[in-house]
Amino acid sequence: MSNEPWRVNRACIAALALLVSGVADDAAWAQERTRIASYNIKFLEAGLESSNPVRFQNLRETLDELDADLIALQEIRDRPALLQFFPASDWSVVIDDSSGSRQDLAVAVRKPLKLLQPSNGVATDADFLFPSTSDDDSFPERRDVLAVKVGVPTDRGDVELWLLVLHPKARHGGRHATEPRRVSAAIELLRVLERDFDDQGFVLLGDINDNPDDRAVNILETGDPAAPFEQEERDGPFLINLMDSLVRDGHVSHGRSSSNIVASTGRIDTVDANSRGRNADGVNTDANTGDILFDQMLIPMRMRNAYVGGSAQVFDGAAAVRGNDDTRASDHLPVVAEFEFTPPAPEGGAASGSPVIRIASMLPDPAGADAGHETITLRNDSVNAVDLQGWRLLDRAGNDFELSGSIPALSTLVIQLPAGAVPLNNDGDEITVLGAGGQLVSVARYDASQVRSGMPIAFP
Repeated sequence: MSNEPWRVNRACIAALALLVSGVADDAAWAQERTRIASYNIKFLEAGLESSNPVRFQNLRETLDELDADLIALQEIRDRPALLQFFPASDWSVVIDDSSGSRQDLAVAVRKPLKLLQPSNGVATDADFLFPSTSDDDSFPERRDVLAVKVGVPTDRGDVELWLLVLHPKARHGGRHATEPRRVSAAIELLRVLERDFDDQGFVLLGDINDNPDDRAVNILETGDPAAPFEQEERDGPFLINLMDSLVRDGHVSHGRSSSNIVASTGRIDTVDANSRGRNADGVNTDANTGDILFDQMLIPMRMRNAYVGGSAQVFDGAAAVRGNDDTRASDHLPVVAEFEFTPPAPEGGAASGSPVIRIASMLPDPAGADAGHETITLRNDSVNAVDLQGWRLLDRAGNDFELSGSIPALSTLVIQLPAGAVPLNNDGDEITVLGAGGQLVSVARYDASQVRSGMPIAFP
């Protein structure tokens, strides 16, 4: 039996889905898992096979075993450095060809996944969220968040997804001395995410140079620019950090070496039980906190059901740390998580008889007391009644409410929310309808400017 719990045979999953689809009409499409990873390869240069063949082989083994479909990369010199491991026959790669930096951000997209933007793989200012020529800004030069749009094919069409690759200022020079730049970067990024990606699917990932408890990361998780350092594993309410359970259990992604390979298993021990405590003890100091979980992956609340629960892992293949400082693959370990993306609904769903449920209106501020009097109205635009058993409503903060009953064809259903179930915030919120299988059915959002006492907000 494999001792690699994070490795999933995706071909078997697809074959099983196809088999089921031949028996049950409800399984009309087969869906493989999409494995997404982040890896800081530490100054990856071209010509590695001849200049450092041992490191070349360790890196090749690591990437082969990682077996990712989408990889966010940090500290890459140039395109030739990428093509050593991501040949054009199998991969599409994105990098800034003109920066001249050995710390470039990059993305590798395994075919048949599609590179949508930039379609030619050449990153320019337009592909960075904070294009800068200065190393003194919140983000170091050309580490200013690379935004790459990909298409994940399904039998019902492509699911579009953004990879936002992040690598803020390192702790080199002192953790406390450099933290203001990471905090500033998080605040700037928060504003752009709220403005430009509020209705987009995205994964924010990279070497964050803080662990999930640090202030900069908590700003992104909570959406609060004033968020403090805090040891917690709560989801959101703005972004879900898929590494929260890993930091809780002491996993680290930076600093491991060949001495951490366990002889009995041949795998890396990625747990340093004291890592989180050391990081907490070192707050507001420049103390070196040792091995730590720097590499992380965050997603918006609306994508929580696309994430395959428990799949987030720190890679533990021995090739990633085998050798010495010169010959090991990197001083970082990759992190990986798996997703099952819901494909778009077929065109003309209502006309074909497929159930089409949407949020028609919400009443976040009823006249009088809000609690127990807020409502959400669902509309069934199809020609068939829809059974809501097992369906759920989910708000931006992660509160959920299980639905019941049914909606007749071409009719509406007014749901009066019990007090505290899914409170509709008067300063804005986002409500998601999830089907019985956890699939995304409908999303509606509003802001404070739309809220009027006693007046429902309509969503045409």
